[in-house]
Amino acid sequence: MSQELKRKLMLDIRAVEGALRLWDPIGTLPGVDGPADEYDSYAPHIVTLVARGCAAPELAERLGKLRADTLGLPMNPAADRSAAESIIQALR
Repeated sequence: MSQELKRKLMLDIRAVEGALRLWDPIGTLPGVDGPADEYDSYAPHIVTLVARGCAAPELAERLGKLRADTLGLPMNPAADRSAAESIIQALR
């Protein structure tokens, strides 16, 4: 992998990490009341999904599953849709 591609990938991951901190389904206020990297582990997979053509509606659905299945929280489609749209915008 070229250095330029690695740099772009890292920038994309950082952009998604920022969007996930705003999404904050647990309400931990990453970097304030909780660990700054609370959701960072999800970012590389999300970058890959979007690079493979995942659109905002599908990404919102995946965020919803993450919220419900992984984090055990109630569904919040509006927040998931907003986060997905922010992520797609950040990666354009």
